Amino acid sequence: MRGWRTLTLNALAAGAALALEVSRFLVGVDWAAHLPPATALWMLVLVNVANIALRHVTDRPAGWRKSGR
Repeated sequence: MRGWRTLTLNALAAGAALALEVSRFLVGVDWAAHLPPATALWMLVLVNVANIALRHVTDRPAGWRKSGR
């Protein structure tokens, strides 16, 4: 492997290690005290609506190049 594949593989490995370490710190947080359930629900809805909107304004699959380049 070379180039972007190597970078991607290494980034995924580092990201997995980082995600595990961060999850250890977040497991003890009382989320209900910081974020009421109704607010969390609306935040989830808004993030998903934003993702749907972004998908509709893009015209190509992620990571693909135009032919001829």
